[in-house]
Amino acid sequence: MRKTMTILRYIFAVVLILFGIIGTYAMITEGYNPQSEGILLFGKTFRQLHDAIMMSYLGVIVRVAQLIAGVLLLTRKYWWIGLLFYLPFAVNIFLIHIIHDMPPAHPGFFASGMIVSLMNFILVLYEKDRLKQLIVNPQKK
Repeated sequence: MRKTMTILRYIFAVVLILFGIIGTYAMITEGYNPQSEGILLFGKTFRQLHDAIMMSYLGVIVRVAQLIAGVLLLTRKYWWIGLLFYLPFAVNIFLIHIIHDMPPAHPGFFASGMIVSLMNFILVLYEKDRLKQLIVNPQKK
């Protein structure tokens, strides 16, 4: 099981790096284009939320965060920081798709969001005891 989770971690890292590179490159060269991201298929509330995020400084932060988390997941020593660092983003992606994207407006967009979120959740749940030891250090008296 450990080898399976290690392989899943590396796949997750590669996916995050690819999404981060593609998204960052597109934002640098073209700027934010809702047409290229398929956002026009969604409802008005989701489009406004996504446009507000991506047109502000947060759009760049999300793309760079994917790169940072992906690179950290590839390391032997700091992979857990990348896993926990990306967890709030994964929760946000998951909830946005569940709340604003049901039924899915575009199967590929929905699937990519769910796959990234679920990979993060699976890895965190599998490693919860190890992560707990790394983060919570009870004070000995």
